[in-house]
Amino acid sequence: MKLRKEARIRVFNRWWWFYVALTVCVLILVTLTGRQLGLQARYRLVLTVSIIELVILRIYKFSLRKIRADYNYFNELPCYLCNQATLLCIVAAMTHSVSIMAYCVSIGTLGAILAFLMPDGYNRDQLVFSRQAYGFYGYHGLLIVTCLSFYTLNLYVPALKDCIWAGIYTALLAIIAHIINIIMVKTGLNPKSNYVFTMYPDNVVMQALYDRFPVRLFYMLPIPVVFTVYARLLFRIL
Repeated sequence: MKLRKEARIRVFNRWWWFYVALTVCVLILVTLTGRQLGLQARYRLVLTVSIIELVILRIYKFSLRKIRADYNYFNELPCYLCNQATLLCIVAAMTHSVSIMAYCVSIGTLGAILAFLMPDGYNRDQLVFSRQAYGFYGYHGLLIVTCLSFYTLNLYVPALKDCIWAGIYTALLAIIAHIINIIMVKTGLNPKSNYVFTMYPDNVVMQALYDRFPVRLFYMLPIPVVFTVYARLLFRIL
């Protein structure tokens, strides 16, 4: 019983750091492998990792039907920030779009890191070797690998002028998510639909914004600006 209690993932405990270290090792492996390849082969490598990542995500989401009483198929659509980044990584690897790669490197990576730092209540105390842990931490770790691979494989060279795409894509995706939220709620398909937190916040950071400007979606207006500034700082570092 004691071992079972200890073998749970909590932010910054040894098991949490185990998944962080695993993420770093996979990123190094992908980088070292890809740097031996030609340009198009490197794009295909990122595309392959992105597809594997998407498959893991969908298997994890559908497996929730067996372990969560509140499972709703319409709450598992790929409209969350990290899910969106996963799909955009695939698009970027196929189209070689500079703007989308810029978004993935900056905001895609940020979203996955925030998931590690601020997991939802269901994933805050998961057993280390459980399908939930594999699905949540494994998926978000692989998302970090995929997003950063555009940079580590020299497929995208960060430029300060590209930081604007962080704000533009964030705003655009939030609007799309909000429309989907409205449709889900109005039709009754998912009365609790809240993709990208456009209806109301679910973490302390966004709750602070909501308390100051409690209007659905519009309380998020500072977010694209913050993400643009973040992208600019990140690109300076890179």
